[in-house]
Amino acid sequence: MRTVGVTFFLQLICFLTASSNPAYLAIEELLIQGQELADNNQFSDALKVLNRAMGSLKQAPRSHPLRVETEKLIKIVKGRSLVARYQSGKLRAYSDPNALRPLEDETREFTINQLFGKVLARKVWESRDELSGGETLGVGRRVTVLPKGGIELTALGKSGVSIRSVQAASFDILGDTSFALHSGSYVMHSLGKEHELVLKSPLVDLRISSTEPFALMVGITTNGGMKVICLLGEIKLNKEGHKISLVPGELSFALPDGFSRKMNVELSTLLVTSNLLTDFEQPPVFLKKLRQQAMMQALRTRKRFRTVVGDVKGNDNFELKVLEEN
Repeated sequence: MRTVGVTFFLQLICFLTASSNPAYLAIEELLIQGQELADNNQFSDALKVLNRAMGSLKQAPRSHPLRVETEKLIKIVKGRSLVARYQSGKLRAYSDPNALRPLEDETREFTINQLFGKVLARKVWESRDELSGGETLGVGRRVTVLPKGGIELTALGKSGVSIRSVQAASFDILGDTSFALHSGSYVMHSLGKEHELVLKSPLVDLRISSTEPFALMVGITTNGGMKVICLLGEIKLNKEGHKISLVPGELSFALPDGFSRKMNVELSTLLVTSNLLTDFEQPPVFLKKLRQQAMMQALRTRKRFRTVVGDVKGNDNFELKVLEEN
């Protein structure tokens, strides 16, 4: 199977696993450290660490996979740093590590359903580096999922919103139905009484609504936008007056200047290839309905290529991975 358009950390970990060079392992540690600093809005320190990694690769060819991904991450952090300069004073104070509150004051809006690997909780209250299933998190927390980690959270309120992420991601909990997604990929669903989500990426604010329970996948692209795949229900995406509707199996990129054209993805392929659906001990609660949707889609489609959509290169340019038949 050819691999095209995988996420930065998955591409990096796979490459390093195949190499026993200690220098590459040291560079991996620098990249993970730089990512975590950036996720905590310490962009200057993050760039110092990433430039150290780049310095270790100055003798490597420009096409070297590790050098390519290091340069990509430096560009992303520089872009986020530029955006952060224009954020309000309120948001800067909100992320001030000197204003952290004691853990006993943390509110309890979300419960941790499942967790594996290393997941960190930052912001508002004192840091928590050893999270466990069954514990709660408050609105305002920044959750950082490290490589080989995963977490699934569910709102304790009437919204019934759930969010899960794996394989390196960072997001802020802004409310029962509101999240700021900084990096990574996610599966979200709403089975409660409020069928609405507000999602923020580095460069895009998106409102998602439905008249019925729904589920979707969201991935943050390298240009700061979002890749949205509808899994269940009919969802409506609204971005500053730009609107689009998606049904199960349809995908669109939310970009700073609007939405891309719709694309169709094979749900049965997602069921067996997506870490978001397969890596947790317990499957998502909507798995049975998703399998039914996949079967209905397969019956409607007679001849197709089995593809996975990767990153966005523009309004009409996408990375595709074609899955070859065995």
